[in-house]
Amino acid sequence: MSHQNGLMLETAPPVGYAACCGAIRDMDQRDTVGRIKTPTLIIYGAQDPVTPPGDAEFLNERIHGSVKVELNAAHLSNVKQPDAFTEAVS
Repeated sequence: MSHQNGLMLETAPPVGYAACCGAIRDMDQRDTVGRIKTPTLIIYGAQDPVTPPGDAEFLNERIHGSVKVELNAAHLSNVKQPDAFTEAVS
């Protein structure tokens, strides 16, 4: 994690951070992802406990024409595998 990202987390009000985490946890977009019509790249980490590979498969099955790329990483694949992440996006 970069120093700037770490600083943002360290200085975020705990109540606000917890509320954001709760909103993300409670959000359910499963019924709407099938309406996505733009080209979609699904990058996921093979060892991600937060959004496991099965979630990527779920999205890929519902977003017509989407492409999956698995990286050998956990949740922050762009941090743990920056070169592979950049290559996938490029």
